[in-house]
Amino acid sequence: MKLVLLLFLTLAHFGTAFADITLVREGKAQVVIVVPEGLSKQVQRPAAQLTGGTMSVPLAAVELADYLQKVSGVRPLIATETQKGAAAASRIYIGRCKANADIAVQAEEFVIRTKGSDLHICGGDEGPGGLICQATLFGMYDFIERELGVRWLFPGEHGEVVPKRSTITIPDLDRREQPRIEKRKVRNQAVTREDTFAPVLKQWGVAVDAWKSAQGPEAMGAWFRRMRLGARIEIEGGHAYAGWWEKYGKEHPEWFALQPDGTRTQQPERERLCKSNPALWNEIARVRIAEFKADPSKRMASLAPNDGGANKWCMCAACRALDPADAPKLRNDRSLIDPATRLPFAEYPALTDRVFTFFNEIAKRVRREMPDRDLVAYAYSVYRTPPVKLGPLEPNLIIGYVGLDPADIEAWSRIAPRLYLRPNDLGPAIDLGLPRNNAVQLASAVKFAVEHKAIGFDFDNCHGNWSAHGLDYYVLCKALWNPTLDVRATIADYCRAAYGPAAAPMQRYHERLEKISDQVRADPQLAPKSPHAARLRRYYSDEALTALESEILAAKNAVNRSDAAHMHASARIEMAAESVKYARLITALLKVAQDKKSPAYLDSLTAVESFLKTKILTPELAPLHSLRYLRMALSYAEREVE
Repeated sequence: MKLVLLLFLTLAHFGTAFADITLVREGKAQVVIVVPEGLSKQVQRPAAQLTGGTMSVPLAAVELADYLQKVSGVRPLIATETQKGAAAASRIYIGRCKANADIAVQAEEFVIRTKGSDLHICGGDEGPGGLICQATLFGMYDFIERELGVRWLFPGEHGEVVPKRSTITIPDLDRREQPRIEKRKVRNQAVTREDTFAPVLKQWGVAVDAWKSAQGPEAMGAWFRRMRLGARIEIEGGHAYAGWWEKYGKEHPEWFALQPDGTRTQQPERERLCKSNPALWNEIARVRIAEFKADPSKRMASLAPNDGGANKWCMCAACRALDPADAPKLRNDRSLIDPATRLPFAEYPALTDRVFTFFNEIAKRVRREMPDRDLVAYAYSVYRTPPVKLGPLEPNLIIGYVGLDPADIEAWSRIAPRLYLRPNDLGPAIDLGLPRNNAVQLASAVKFAVEHKAIGFDFDNCHGNWSAHGLDYYVLCKALWNPTLDVRATIADYCRAAYGPAAAPMQRYHERLEKISDQVRADPQLAPKSPHAARLRRYYSDEALTALESEILAAKNAVNRSDAAHMHASARIEMAAESVKYARLITALLKVAQDKKSPAYLDSLTAVESFLKTKILTPELAPLHSLRYLRMALSYAEREVE
């Protein structure tokens, strides 16, 4: 018996030793990174030049070589399978090399596998209709995170965490992964509204190009890519009827919304349609069918109405007959005009039944001829709440719900075949850019939505407020890749990576912020359409801010700022400190915001703007966007009650 046990332990020992692969030993590369033939020129270029969608494999190879060098100080050779002079003890085969020919993968699925002394990483880089995916690249990022211990917390020099070691050995690996969510998007909106912000930049003495360079896609894009945002389906849900008045208005004015002046004349652009007109349903279906037939690779098309603009919703008798009296009520909406008074209705039923009757009827017609194609229809604006009378929706509809409300998501899931969420919840519309922690709420909302038929997400208003909202962005992206992730463990890992020896006090800091953020979200008067910002002082009180500052002070005391190893952790702690300083300035301003002629108000506003100006070229506080929402909030100040 002892002999058998000894033999088993010996075999297990040698089996483990044989399975381990050494990539770098004491500062010397032991591997060659191998890419398919034809990519020898691409892999000689830097990663910043390999950002196109078709560059997934060469970018994966270059990123791996770069991070092996960052970790160990040595950069392995990148070669093709037949390239001479590429001998090594082990090889890392990337993408569709001949050595990976036996690896079968679906769109956006990747495999990471060791065989003998070699490592194989290969992914499904093409989706339905020829859609470009980046599964091989995502597999590489998974490997860099898990096996090398790298973390990408936020863009910029202080956002990257790279453990150092002179020898890198990996265990036996056999991992296959595909994100459950088919489309994962977070909109990088740091550089937007140039026309709005150009005067502020000029006043601050900052060139528009400098702002774009510091905050634009070249500076920020790599972080979003490394968070594995992407898609294996393209959900097309934009405004679908631009130019229709010019095309159809003369011959078919009855297809357009009856306006308060008694005509159906539309002011381009963003014309509105008469949703109850069957002839219009037929024409839209004909147009979409023609588009599908003209382009066999096109898998879906939008039915979404044009949003906003000067035109009003149709108030003809047929349309109004589709609006149930017991639907949730809309109050004083300027797009809903009473024909009798030509003023907004004091109260009018939500238009969801009307709009989704329109969507359903078109979807029926398209499905008869093109049953394998899909149509996207938004639940938004005055048609955001679920319908009252309408039953199950057509199976070829994907419903884009704009929001994260669990009750609405659950209700929509009962009648919608599939959901696609496009929330606006990342911006500072409510909190004005103050420090917050909505990470658990965001991750929980993603998980709940996936459990209720959500196949894709498109989060708007990520304005780049990395000091105050960075944890939200990070955890959200992790949840979009894996909606069942352990959120608390993810936050703990973030704090360990970001703050090192100061992880404990900074985790307490984020826990305190979470309690504040929960209270802010629960306040019905702190909402985008009722932004009574003065109420923020209830939650960002002097006591609450002092408690946050105490945790930051403990964190500062835990790191040795003269130690190079702690330099980045110290900088991240300082970013948090600056966000709390900003909160101090904002709460002081809100305290005097009802008297805009007072010296105290003018001094406080100047202090806020001067502080934000110092952050304009940093990944902190999204100063222009925060200032924009602050100014909007201040316009309400005279009629606010705390």
